[in-house]
Amino acid sequence: ATDGDTAQVGPSLAEKLGIPHTTYVRKIEEIREGYIRCQRLTDDGYEVIEMPLPALITVVKEINEPRLPSLKGMMRARKATINIWTADDIGADKNLCGLKGSPTQVVRTFVPVHEVNSEMIEGDPQEQARKLADKLLSMQFIKCM
Repeated sequence: ATDGDTAQVGPSLAEKLGIPHTTYVRKIEEIREGYIRCQRLTDDGYEVIEMPLPALITVVKEINEPRLPSLKGMMRARKATINIWTADDIGADKNLCGLKGSPTQVVRTFVPVHEVNSEMIEGDPQEQARKLADKLLSMQFIKCM
């Protein structure tokens, strides 16, 4: 399922539950006692994420190759009853549901222009941190208090 193209549902739910999360997962590599390791899509390919469990992941369509249903399965699906629950049925506050309850609203969707400007910061981790902080200060992304 998808949300309103804001990608907020998974991370918002994870925050409310107080559990770690990641988005755009294309493959689950391993699930073991206490952790999960998965591949997360990035602009340049993917990165491997390892998180403690319980955790929440959101996935991309490449995660799975859907299989075709059997004839018997299609017939069963055709006859199935689908329950539809309203906010009243589950006792939900209508002010917290749907567009009215959403913390964000989609004004428009578009394919972003992908521009890459990167700068490698040399040095040991402390030097890199200092140089990055200086750069962010000069660009007025952060302020010194």
